[in-house]
Amino acid sequence: MHSKNLELVLKALARRLDEEGIPFAIVDGLAVRHHGYVRFTENIDLLTTTEGLKLIHEKLVGRGFVRRARGLRKKLRETEHGVNIDVIVAGEPAGAGGSPVVYPDPRAAGFANVEGTRIPKLPLLVAFKLASGTWGHRAQDVADVQALIRIHRLPRVFARRLPAALRPKFLELRDEAGRQREME
Repeated sequence: MHSKNLELVLKALARRLDEEGIPFAIVDGLAVRHHGYVRFTENIDLLTTTEGLKLIHEKLVGRGFVRRARGLRKKLRETEHGVNIDVIVAGEPAGAGGSPVVYPDPRAAGFANVEGTRIPKLPLLVAFKLASGTWGHRAQDVADVQALIRIHRLPRVFARRLPAALRPKFLELRDEAGRQREME
């Protein structure tokens, strides 16, 4: 999939969600890109509310968006470019059950409006990624945090902006990034 298609679909999706009054934010790979780490991603991870998911199915599914498989309410596909959209509902844990981080309402203060799309601010994005990498065992999310630490030269005190359960992992990754910089 070409990243241009992803950007086109994101803009069109954001416009449609706004028109329908559906609260949303973009999380995961595209949010990481916004914060300066450009990496390959082929889908859009969309955070919404329970009511937002219901409205997506009422207003968008069958009108340029389809379910990727029967019975899958949170796995959609944009039909023109074939872009997959994974929906996350506010209140779900980041990573897996047992995670101390739950996805908040996309209208919460931890998000910023960027060119018509809500994106998590850096502390919230790092919290999502650390939780997903730790409790969801997703290596890419840990790698994303490592990259964000390097790009932004995040100091150790940044850990104070994260939930307590995530601070040790952040500090471990931060210290490792520091050692890597020293070797360069």
